[in-house]
Amino acid sequence: MTWFADDRRTWPQRIFGNILQTGPLPKHVAIIMDGNRRYARCKNIKKIEGHMSGFDKLVEALSWCFVMQVKEVSAYAFSIENFKRSEDEVNALFDLAREKFQRLLEEKDKINELKVCVRFFGNVSLLPFDLQVIVAKLVQMSKHNKNLFLNICIAYTSRDEMTMAVREISQGVKEKKIHLEDINEKLIEDCLYTNQSSPVDLLVRTSGEVRLSDFLLWQCNATNLTFVKKMWPEFSIWDFYMAILSFQLNFNLIEKLRVKQSQRIKKDIEDTCKMCVIENRKELVDKLKKEDVDDEQNLQLMAKNLATEAIDSEKMRQKSRTEQFLNYLNSKREENFFKLSLNDI
Repeated sequence: MTWFADDRRTWPQRIFGNILQTGPLPKHVAIIMDGNRRYARCKNIKKIEGHMSGFDKLVEALSWCFVMQVKEVSAYAFSIENFKRSEDEVNALFDLAREKFQRLLEEKDKINELKVCVRFFGNVSLLPFDLQVIVAKLVQMSKHNKNLFLNICIAYTSRDEMTMAVREISQGVKEKKIHLEDINEKLIEDCLYTNQSSPVDLLVRTSGEVRLSDFLLWQCNATNLTFVKKMWPEFSIWDFYMAILSFQLNFNLIEKLRVKQSQRIKKDIEDTCKMCVIENRKELVDKLKKEDVDDEQNLQLMAKNLATEAIDSEKMRQKSRTEQFLNYLNSKREENFFKLSLNDI
């Protein structure tokens, strides 16, 4: 089965979709595809058949996202916690992943035609080696595409992602690529797997569970959350439309929250730079002494100007260090995928 299904919506579905497109639309949709095993039990079929039905629904959902102008989709395919399931089920899931990812590799022409960038978020090293190679080849094959983004979260949890980010930052400080005072909320966010993604606008979880299950916890702090009672293989386009409608109703609130967060982060960075200047105030005092100004008012004005210049300079130095560090980090990750992709499947 192809990963890129044609638009099969009925005319009432098309009309309602067109109506929704007159309002704000989510650019990034995240999906927790829950309920495949319960669906299998209800239908009295094997677990793996439930997971296969879940994949078919993902393909269908991707087509809905693309026709509704969603530019980025993040799908929770396999949690690190899923390794605790039975060996037979885990192996069956990996066999299914091999089959579907190999099929995706074979659709290279379609991927490039649609300009789809396929990315994998998670601790890929935990996967069987042959599956790591397929993943790496997909990443390398599509990395220059910038029109649509498909993020497959596999061997992933938010806790593991944040731990990885903290470990990378700690190593960066140890290697003197960044300074201790460069560490802030923005830097941690930029070290996550999603550092090149747009903010998550809409998260959908099926099966009636009202929790995030360690999925994109950092990224969903200003996101419209929609919980659907249906199991994932039963999820319909009308459920998707209702999720978009919910996002539109909350759009202004989400935007206001993001503006406040951006302002707070900016202020935190500025406060940190001010503290660095204060800690090194002897340099400013020495500069003032050299000016030999007798008038107190002029002295205060000069001190203020020097302090402002010092803060701006510190911000520029911090920005330069963090940009260089992040470029190094992204290059290292790209190199890991590149080396993996050189292996035969």
